[in-house]
Amino acid sequence: MAEVRLLGLCATAEADPFGEMLLRALSAPGPTGVRLDVYAVPSVTPPDSDAGGPSGQAADRALGRLVARSDGLLITAPESDSPPPEPLLSALNGLTWTKGTSPLAGKPVGVLTTTHIGTSPAAAYCETERMLLSAGADLVGPRATVLCAGHTLHEEPDGQVRLVDPAVTMRLLLHVHRIAAAARTVYRLPPAEGPGTWLL
Repeated sequence: MAEVRLLGLCATAEADPFGEMLLRALSAPGPTGVRLDVYAVPSVTPPDSDAGGPSGQAADRALGRLVARSDGLLITAPESDSPPPEPLLSALNGLTWTKGTSPLAGKPVGVLTTTHIGTSPAAAYCETERMLLSAGADLVGPRATVLCAGHTLHEEPDGQVRLVDPAVTMRLLLHVHRIAAAARTVYRLPPAEGPGTWLL
């Protein structure tokens, strides 16, 4: 069975306390037949700064290469009708700026959002989804939202993150596998098969 390579994209923990945790929970060991690589977008260094770190253009090029090599994307952001937090916003602007040449064009992309409260989102599309649609991405939706994320995501002493709600886990697995199925269609990969295909 060919492995589907998904790139998990999120802001750093300083900007989004739950996004990277959620991707880490889904990536280790990960759904069968899917490899999920987590990339927390770093803050960029202004070109005239003496501080270390990637410049904006260098970071955009590096991320563009990662996106181009992936079969699909899984993006996490806080549940909000506002733009995603920096530096994820800058990264998405760089990826979506020119629709015709965006590495996201035609690529299967799913969105996961998190909130610390227990109510469901009202908006049909969040700003992150609207940005992806403007770039011509193949948006796999609707997005899945993790409610009460501070209680649903639990970081173990060894650094592993687990989802404590089985219903949430199954809903997220369904979303990941739908993205993987879309990627298999786009890139003509063999279908997932065998026992345990849905296991995390």
